Amino acid sequence: MMYNPLETLSRELFVLTYGALVAQLCKDYEKDEDVNSCLDKMGYGIGIRLIDDFLAHSDVKRCRSYSETADVIAQ
Repeated sequence: MMYNPLETLSRELFVLTYGALVAQLCKDYEKDEDVNSCLDKMGYGIGIRLIDDFLAHSDVKRCRSYSETADVIAQ
């Protein structure tokens, strides 16, 4: 496998950004449960946007069940 400096840079930038976000949340909230709740809400919102974008830009037929939807997203 070849070394890709851009991939490494992107990974490091993500780790630093996420670390800074979590550190700020830890300063803003006193309880770990509140930090986790905030991260959960943010993750849910990001996931919804990703799925919306995927469905808007792909040529996927209408799903008829939850399991069919999960299969389409997983593929």
